[in-house]
Amino acid sequence: MTESGQTPARILLLNHNPRNLQLLTEYLGKEGFQTLSAQDLAEFDRALADQGTAIAAALVDIAGFDAEVWQRCELLRAAKIPFLVISPRQSAAIQQASLSHGARGVMIKPLVIKELVTLIQGVLE
Repeated sequence: MTESGQTPARILLLNHNPRNLQLLTEYLGKEGFQTLSAQDLAEFDRALADQGTAIAAALVDIAGFDAEVWQRCELLRAAKIPFLVISPRQSAAIQQASLSHGARGVMIKPLVIKELVTLIQGVLE
């Protein structure tokens, strides 16, 4: 529970790199967010299928995943879960694919945590 008595927003994280997943979890935790981590698409599918888990938003790092990651973005859109895509590089094609699959925005690595937190808060409003 937060100081206001509300349960912190739970953010679903998809990231192929275990260290990056750990760092994101730590940084977002310090900012008051609960996280649910998935290192592969199967874990991501299980997290989405768990009806007892309320997911407020998702961060989808597409690095290390094939085109199947876009199907997961479509699942998020169908479930009305807002999400941001994290990309390893600036690319018009990635930007277009992300937005066409329902992303609220695209962040380019390396991430600036303050900017990420601001975007997450905007997505949650």
